[in-house]
Amino acid sequence: MNENVDQISAFPTKSFFVDMLVRDIPLEQAVLDLVDNCIDGAKRLRGEDSNDLSGLRVEIQFSKEKFSIKDNCGGFDRQTAQMYAFRFGRPKGFNSTKHSIGQFGVGMKRALFKFGHEFLVQSRTPEESWAVRVDVPEWEAEENDWVFPWSEYEGGHEISDSPGTYIEVTKLRKGTATSFGTKVFENKIISSIKSKHRQFISFGMEIFVNGNRVDAADLRFFSTATLKPVVENFVFDEDGLEPVRIRIVVGISDSIPKSAGWYVVCNGRVILDADRREETGWGVIEDNADRPSLPSFHNQYSRFRGIVYFDSDDSSRVPWNTMKTDIDEDSLVWQRAYERMIVLARHVLDFINKLDSEIEDYGRDKSPLMRLIRNAPKSSVDVLKTDQAFKAPDKSSVEQAPPTIKIQYSRPIEEIEFLKSALGVDSARAVGERTFEIVLERNRG
Repeated sequence: MNENVDQISAFPTKSFFVDMLVRDIPLEQAVLDLVDNCIDGAKRLRGEDSNDLSGLRVEIQFSKEKFSIKDNCGGFDRQTAQMYAFRFGRPKGFNSTKHSIGQFGVGMKRALFKFGHEFLVQSRTPEESWAVRVDVPEWEAEENDWVFPWSEYEGGHEISDSPGTYIEVTKLRKGTATSFGTKVFENKIISSIKSKHRQFISFGMEIFVNGNRVDAADLRFFSTATLKPVVENFVFDEDGLEPVRIRIVVGISDSIPKSAGWYVVCNGRVILDADRREETGWGVIEDNADRPSLPSFHNQYSRFRGIVYFDSDDSSRVPWNTMKTDIDEDSLVWQRAYERMIVLARHVLDFINKLDSEIEDYGRDKSPLMRLIRNAPKSSVDVLKTDQAFKAPDKSSVEQAPPTIKIQYSRPIEEIEFLKSALGVDSARAVGERTFEIVLERNRG
């Protein structure tokens, strides 16, 4: 306690980090933070620009009794542990991994405190090994002692005897133990890693959750000579700061409402997936009629896909929040990208509106545009890197079916059921179509 009456103490309490800070992050996100650290290790090992992470592996195990995660991503040395890894926040002068996804210096500690009351962290590089084992209540009781003591490296957890890191948490918090013991949570973690770390899995990294291998989520666009997604690359520069490379890809894919929307990717880590909120432009009405805007999302736009990539050697420059669960709307980088997202999305939505109108006129099975899309091949977003304009077929470029008009009328159910039986059909629509054909044939002779 500061007993100097002329000063006010701003010294933090340990309980703030152990019991309060952990409330801000969902359990699922805390697990993902530890996976992020493994991926940064892989980047240090293979080079930040490498697209080959084959042979690298992350294994996550959790149950009501224990959580563990281990990798063979090269480990980190004693000096890094001593100077940075266990500090709360990133100290000035920290030489972080270029293009990393661990930025704020809080993820690992927050996860450990979130999970339980005792943890072991140990790592081995080609040159050395070290370990830290902490009984959290004992550490918390020494209010003015902010160090974690070294402990003996135990070994025995390496993957294929390769350098790497092993983390184990025991004496789990009651709520954490309950979640870790359910199949629902296991499926949730698998689904999140599949989506959030898709790029690293597609580069060859293997991630296992309770023995289940996680595959990468697939993001693909219809792409032909006459139907192409727009791809736009540009760089956001500010004096004295690392540039941010931005790539926006917008186009159409299969009609799946839950997959439609914007995806935001920062340094390879997916921050938002299938986002359909005002934060990404949906339903924002512009006061200036000359500026494009997007309507509120509804299922008519279930074919829309938009992906925005932000990449920078300095991970503090990409527009994510500290939990990597949302974008930083106040970021100038985000605001610059947002303007282009709206403009590029508008072209794609205009085409979807035309497609919807044609389906209304011709029906889903006979629409020429729909037929073209149905037969179109798809390309992975990972290969769509070169600038190109959005290209979509217009009615003059596709074979047109004879125009049609919809006929609607109502009749008593009893009479419809009678005709269904008499005509051998099984729907009211089929009754209408068949009776129309009969009358047409009779009058045409």
